[in-house]
Amino acid sequence: MSNLRKKYSEAQNVALLSQVSRICPLCSEPLFYKKAGKSFKSFEIAHIYPLNPTAQEKLLLEHEERLSNDVNDENNVIPLCEICHGKFDKPRTVDEYRTLFEIKKRLIERSGQEAMWKRYAIEEEIGKIIELIYHDPSLEDDTEIEFIPKEVDEKLDSTISRPTKNKIKGNVREYFVFIREKFSELDGAELDLSEIISLQIKAYYLKQKNMGLDQQAIFENIVAWINAKTKPKTNDAAEILASFFIQNCEIF
Repeated sequence: MSNLRKKYSEAQNVALLSQVSRICPLCSEPLFYKKAGKSFKSFEIAHIYPLNPTAQEKLLLEHEERLSNDVNDENNVIPLCEICHGKFDKPRTVDEYRTLFEIKKRLIERSGQEAMWKRYAIEEEIGKIIELIYHDPSLEDDTEIEFIPKEVDEKLDSTISRPTKNKIKGNVREYFVFIREKFSELDGAELDLSEIISLQIKAYYLKQKNMGLDQQAIFENIVAWINAKTKPKTNDAAEILASFFIQNCEIF
């Protein structure tokens, strides 16, 4: 018996489109176009594992991992532009299936992270540290800070990419002493504030670790969480803080 194509609700369509940020995840083309001042859809909801696979497709994908046993489940569908949808479906290949599977898997994981942000608080005073990263005049001094990030070297494993590792080490060299001093100043105004924030960071890290994520994913997720909670002007500040907490032993 053939599976019927599900008609997704308006809310489900909005959620699916938000998940891919309103662009085709394969070619990065917008999934809407404007004409005469109005927006029109230029996407289709594609099934990652086929809605009604042919005998050949069943054989082709027999040993491939699936995101849901229900082909109409939101975890098995993704908005694509019409051209990419057509290319993906005909002819279907294992490599293209794996590519879209991994894209959707990462999107699902990111959605889970976003839901987690609400459950994990972080003291709003951390925003003061971020502002100091941008505006404190002492950081404009050309004085070299002699500081070797030994903890980083010892703690980062092979799952961290070389560019990310170098970025973390650079952040630690340039900002660790500065941020540690600023946390100490905050503690003078509010007792043990830095310890509270450290425990919050540690709790979020342990949640990531218990999910079985590698260090690269954990670092990126912690940066995204700090970003979401503090809304800095750029992503750099969240990366600097995450790097500080690696050296300070709350992460990894």
